[in-house]
Amino acid sequence: MANNDLRIQYCELTGDYEIIYKGFSWVSDGRRPYIIIRKKAGNKYISTYRPLCSALKKRTEYKKNSIITHLSGFVAFGKKLDFELVLKAEITGGNTVLFSLKAENETGYDIQAVYFPAPFNSKKKGQKSYHIDSMRQGFLLPDGYQENFLSTFGFAHYLRKINTGDCYMPVWGRVCDRDSFTAIVETPYDACMFSSFGKHKAFVNSVHWMSSLGRLSYERKIRFIFHKNGDYNTTAKDYRKYLMETGQFVSIDDKISKNENIKKLIGCPVLHHKIYTKINEKSKFYDKNATNEFLYATFYERAEQLKKIKAAGLDQLYIHTDGWGKNGYDNDHPYILSPCEAAGGWPGLKEFSKTARELGYVFALHDQYRDFYYSSPVFDMEKAVTKIDGSHPYCSVWDGGEHTFLCASQAPAFVQKTYDELEKHGVDVQGAYLDVFSVVNGDECFHPDHKITRKQSIEYRAKCFDLLNDRGMIMSSEEPAMQLLNHIALVHHGPFTLRPQENGKAVGIPVPLANLVYHDCVLIPWNWFNNWGIPKGDNGDLYCAINAGMPYINPFGTGIRKIGSDSRGAELELLDESKLKEEIARVKPLMQLQAKLYNKEMVKHEFFGSLRCQKTTYSDGTVITVDLDKNTYEVKEGNHAQA
Repeated sequence: MANNDLRIQYCELTGDYEIIYKGFSWVSDGRRPYIIIRKKAGNKYISTYRPLCSALKKRTEYKKNSIITHLSGFVAFGKKLDFELVLKAEITGGNTVLFSLKAENETGYDIQAVYFPAPFNSKKKGQKSYHIDSMRQGFLLPDGYQENFLSTFGFAHYLRKINTGDCYMPVWGRVCDRDSFTAIVETPYDACMFSSFGKHKAFVNSVHWMSSLGRLSYERKIRFIFHKNGDYNTTAKDYRKYLMETGQFVSIDDKISKNENIKKLIGCPVLHHKIYTKINEKSKFYDKNATNEFLYATFYERAEQLKKIKAAGLDQLYIHTDGWGKNGYDNDHPYILSPCEAAGGWPGLKEFSKTARELGYVFALHDQYRDFYYSSPVFDMEKAVTKIDGSHPYCSVWDGGEHTFLCASQAPAFVQKTYDELEKHGVDVQGAYLDVFSVVNGDECFHPDHKITRKQSIEYRAKCFDLLNDRGMIMSSEEPAMQLLNHIALVHHGPFTLRPQENGKAVGIPVPLANLVYHDCVLIPWNWFNNWGIPKGDNGDLYCAINAGMPYINPFGTGIRKIGSDSRGAELELLDESKLKEEIARVKPLMQLQAKLYNKEMVKHEFFGSLRCQKTTYSDGTVITVDLDKNTYEVKEGNHAQA
């Protein structure tokens, strides 16, 4: 099967493919394709792996532009199963191949997952070959790379759910010298990236397709785009072009056209602060020998602090408020009213929001509609996510202790209830941060009264954002994963992959792959608490500059306080006047840079001289360079430069 530049070869014996583009060969490598078959045993399900080549019946059709393989007769648990898998490789363009997978004659919940196709790697060993990964902002992994190897080794044994914090985008790529390909998962909602190691010490990748409500259900698709002269910028631009061609690209200007209040974030820094913390005895963070309950400030005290910040010379500010509910941070969700009494209750929260508005600041609340706490006044297990075996998820990590997950179909009603009550009490909420929605995968639910797929779960979360966006609130969530990017204007951060994630060492070579795709679609703050997501030893402000992002401002300093067993920001007293002015002076150039470039495409990212010297180019011609060793950055526009 071939066109003028592209040819596909298939080995019926092994199931391996070879794709030859303009004379360069990419071959199946790494982990072999498999199927996971399950069976109900009592009240639970058990499962077993089978290689795809173990099918008793195989049939392959060769057509003009496609190769179609039929696999059936899989045997598991002493039984030959009825379904048939249909695998297809199709040339769909001059440099494009589409792989697809579907199941026919599914009569039960037999198929738990399928891994197909096998990863692709270059047939020959290149002089300079690397993997392109979309985990968080993105990283490059040269073949044989040894730095922080335990992390990449771990990824070869971990299913990374697509369009989440595990990989913001349904994309990866490989480069061998200047030959490259981009892989785009076109059906991402029930998919995981699953990596392995192949020849030439290469880190290679493909897709683990999860069942949807117990079945493979629909056709799964992945597109490969091949190039003769590509790099990681090419991969990012392939995906950006794909989003535009498929109507999935929504710019920040598009979002502003629907909600003018988003304009208030242009040239604006972010303040993250807490009001009240109370750690439940069942929480992972509880420490019987430590302070587990703490009031950082009352609403009235915070209002006074805002006035001092304004007087010190900061005209714009987005205020992210944690721990404002009855029992503080990460407690009682999805309904946390009334506001913390010790902090001032309803009158105090109203005054705090009023003061922010009068100062020209944006007052926003941290909120949550996934974790479903047993302590919540609205807790009802009948509204919780129900798994295939009838059980429910369980977690007790966070401050509120024991909880399950709320079925996303139930979330919009709780969002409406909360914000109707806030409005009724005169609390002037200008922004809402719906925690975890953007960063964790959709939750499928088997409850007979609210049975939903993972895709439908994401759609219900989108409805929550849209309900409040329609009221003029600025919507934000945790990280810029693609699954909900078009429904939010702001995220908490869009960091690099580290181990550990806080003040840790970089995994691979960090690159802004995500920003190369959607810098002009969402606003990303940089340099949050304790170097979270910033490679250890580097200055987060430099990454804020080169990415033209929003700066975090620290008017309380950067001190750390132990609450339970967890280290958290102190966030008590303001810095003295002179230090506060210094802090404002630190962020002002970054605010101006963000205001200039917030809606401009990041056209290219480059290294020059060494990995420590980097450059980004924006669509208006602006070039930003950073030297991570010298701790400097420079902004150039035409013949003008700003340092």
